[in-house]
Amino acid sequence: MLVVALFIGGCTPEADSPQQAKHSVETQVSLPAMPLLHIQPAIYDLGDIKEGEAAIATFIIRNNNDEPIEIVDVQAACGCTAAEPDSYLIPSGSFTQLKVAVDTTAKQQDIKKTVHITDSLGNKAVATLKFNVVDNPHANKVMQSKGIFEGNCASCHFEPLKSVSKGADIYALGCAMCHGVDATGAYAPALLGHTDAEGLSAIIAHGVGKPQMPGFAQENGGPLNPEQMHALVRWLMELPAEKDAKD
Repeated sequence: MLVVALFIGGCTPEADSPQQAKHSVETQVSLPAMPLLHIQPAIYDLGDIKEGEAAIATFIIRNNNDEPIEIVDVQAACGCTAAEPDSYLIPSGSFTQLKVAVDTTAKQQDIKKTVHITDSLGNKAVATLKFNVVDNPHANKVMQSKGIFEGNCASCHFEPLKSVSKGADIYALGCAMCHGVDATGAYAPALLGHTDAEGLSAIIAHGVGKPQMPGFAQENGGPLNPEQMHALVRWLMELPAEKDAKD
């Protein structure tokens, strides 16, 4: 009996020291909680997409609440992004799919679009779609068929022009998508090294007679008032010549 008692006593684990117990509690507390409204994946990278083709991805919206939820708000970053869940009602512990599609017309290089989701309990989540727009030899036909003052392009790039006055801001919203973020050319020619302000102003105001470059002045149906026209032309004239910009 004595041997048995000693054997049992030797196998009895010692109580945790205060330091060990504290460490254990801290470890448990530091574990991150699962979001109640969970988007999977949080970031979806599509890689390269040809300009003019739709960038499409499917996310999972998971309900980790103890009760059913309803999706009450789906806000896309801009007009070129469409987002629609398969179901707005999600039972507890279940999920639905969120389909996101982005119109890449006249876009270039690295693009990131977000969709903000809110449920009936006030939980919020964000789905992010990333992709890189590459050159497409058929992009001109896509642009000509839509016109840049119509549809998604207008809501994203031209409606906001009403609230800006600086030349750089006007260019970023209304010109960069075709002429490049640094004016070195992309879908449309470079705008560096101009020496004729009057001629440049006339082209911007009246266009070149094609849907992809209409007149931007308000008098010709465009978004720019005379003050904005002057600010944009002055900013473009101050850009360095192409050979200097590449140094």
